[in-house]
Amino acid sequence: MRGRSIPTEDGGPRDGLAATAKSYGPQMSREASLSQRTSPSAGASPFAGAELACACVAIACFINVLPNDYCYDDGPVVRDSSHVNDSGKWLDIWTTDYWFHAQPDWAHRDLLYRPVTISSYRLLRAILGEAPWPQHLANILLHAVATVLVVILCRGVMRSGRAAVASGLVFAVLPIHTEVVASVVGRADLLATVGMLTAVLCHARSMAISPRPNVWRWRLIAAVAVFVAMGSKESGVTAGAIVILCDAYACRHGGPTAPMQGWWSLATLRRLAYLLIPIAVYGFLRYNALDGRLFQTPGLTKTVNVLVDAPNWQHALGAMQLWGMYWAKTLWPSVLCIDYSVHAVRLATTAADLHIILGSFVSIALALTCWRTWRRGFFAVSFVVVALVITYAPTANVLVVIQVFFAERIWYLPSVWVAILIGWCVGEATRYAPFRLLGVAALLAMGARSVIRNAEWRDNGTLYAAAYRVHPDAVQCLHLYGKWLATHGRIDEALPLLDRAVAIDMGYTDAHRTLGRAHLAAGNVPLALRHLQIANMQVSGHGATVEVLQRARDAMAAVSSQDLVSLRRAAELRAGDAEVQLQLVRRLRDIGQVTEARDYMRSHDDQFRDNAGWQVEFAVTLVFLNRPDEAIDRYRRAVTLDHNNPQVAVELAMLLVERREGNDLAEATELADAASRIAPGLPSVLVCRAELEALSGNLAGARALYLDAIRGLPTDNPLRRVYQERLGVLGG
Repeated sequence: MRGRSIPTEDGGPRDGLAATAKSYGPQMSREASLSQRTSPSAGASPFAGAELACACVAIACFINVLPNDYCYDDGPVVRDSSHVNDSGKWLDIWTTDYWFHAQPDWAHRDLLYRPVTISSYRLLRAILGEAPWPQHLANILLHAVATVLVVILCRGVMRSGRAAVASGLVFAVLPIHTEVVASVVGRADLLATVGMLTAVLCHARSMAISPRPNVWRWRLIAAVAVFVAMGSKESGVTAGAIVILCDAYACRHGGPTAPMQGWWSLATLRRLAYLLIPIAVYGFLRYNALDGRLFQTPGLTKTVNVLVDAPNWQHALGAMQLWGMYWAKTLWPSVLCIDYSVHAVRLATTAADLHIILGSFVSIALALTCWRTWRRGFFAVSFVVVALVITYAPTANVLVVIQVFFAERIWYLPSVWVAILIGWCVGEATRYAPFRLLGVAALLAMGARSVIRNAEWRDNGTLYAAAYRVHPDAVQCLHLYGKWLATHGRIDEALPLLDRAVAIDMGYTDAHRTLGRAHLAAGNVPLALRHLQIANMQVSGHGATVEVLQRARDAMAAVSSQDLVSLRRAAELRAGDAEVQLQLVRRLRDIGQVTEARDYMRSHDDQFRDNAGWQVEFAVTLVFLNRPDEAIDRYRRAVTLDHNNPQVAVELAMLLVERREGNDLAEATELADAASRIAPGLPSVLVCRAELEALSGNLAGARALYLDAIRGLPTDNPLRRVYQERLGVLGG
């Protein structure tokens, strides 16, 4: 079989490039050779109007999205956005980041740059008004356009009309696509995908035609399409790489074992040089909009990505687990959800995990298929698999941990190549009636699943309730549904969900903020103040937190004024008593006057510099103000003054573990060891050692230490619940 072409249904060679190269010889123009492969007429479909039919199926599958409201991120990004709704904002769209309008005073926001996507929201808003249905209609039509482009691309690459139709139908109805089409903010993925496909097809067309003016017209369109892909979503940066891959694939000729003779040459550079224009323009605009940066890595926790803090071996397993999860959701989408945070996803601790097995099986199958088809002279499969890897790579969490571990919307762009592979696998089987019936049944089942999921996107209430129903232990599902319940006056139902979210992840700032609001609405001011202070401590300066925190402070001050007066008088009368001074400091913190507490301690710092308790309370106050470096210095001074206090040692160690700069982990390990020698059974000491073991990759040891810590606490101690949740995250 070495060197043979695989015949198509119309008798022509399935890999047109090798056949054409042999027929015309090495003098044949490589650019003209692509016409056999990527021209829309290549491998003509046996079905009339295949593209139209697939587009109609795509529209029918998602038409019930039209009456839906704005949901999830649609609210801040589209419905409430000043960039979308206010006049005179066109320039701002191109000179500020994606979240600037929604979170202008939050320095920790994820710095995305998607001007094309936001411009599309604004254009529809200006023409058709603020109702959600025009935005939903645009998504449906863009999905139909992407489906048509998949059909054209598959026909040109696979040289089979049946494969093209099968690919288009699969892409049209995949239930995993609901998370893109049903969400208005999914427009980013839709535009990036349409831009990438348009760029590839236009570049291919430019290589297949003459004279030269026609070539440059197609390359101009390809350049614009590449810019659209990049300007719509960050993953669109792969569009340029896919165009280059297409160019290399088109120029591959000779025999099935011959190298790419002369592909990478000056002629290639001239042919691809136009790609530098959209890349340079996009890079300049992004650099300007992000104030001299091309990207920013926001602070991550396991709430947003379970790979955070995972040891290297578990990170490697997690990357394969993620790959398997995307294939599982493609083939068996029984559960679709907006969130896959902690407890919705259990990070694999063994290679026996089902998703790792599936991901490994798919990887091996793809590798063997590429090897076999390459030997037979059919290079199309290798092209499609490499394109799949390229488009998936930015979101694979292999080299860089991104903002999410798993999200169905991320798969939309890579699923172009997945659909083409599926179409190639099943296309020829549709010649036989039983397989056609099986295929129709599968398409109907997938379409029905998509329609059902679309209905869950009706509004935030139905969407968050559905997320909580399928992932009742997931921290973000608990928060989102709890927040919706609290917003709609159902405080008693909301509080248990929000309490659980905070117990699972004490660092989940949004949950603390929402819980503070809920307690304030319920009249429980001390608890409201506590959670709002934690939220402000974790992310200081956030406008929404500062506003409600001030309300809680005012409410607390109103009921604590007399108590505060008494403490101030006692502090004046007993000026040399450190404990009396600290009582005043703690009370100031308790009522939300943290800045005042810090200033008071600064004014008395010289007097109590050698008091370990004073240094600890000063450190705690600085932690509340989100000043970790200063707090660590204070804790170090306290440890020096009271080196036999295990609690102070572990508090310092945990701050060092959280910061993790330079020699922090080594110092934290020394502190934990010292504390363990003094009080080996103290729960806080055990937890500190457990976190260090987890960071080193010893998850079994970390779980054992957490179990010991839980056994050392009374049954009514609230920390038991926090430790149990953390144990669950570690796989216990």
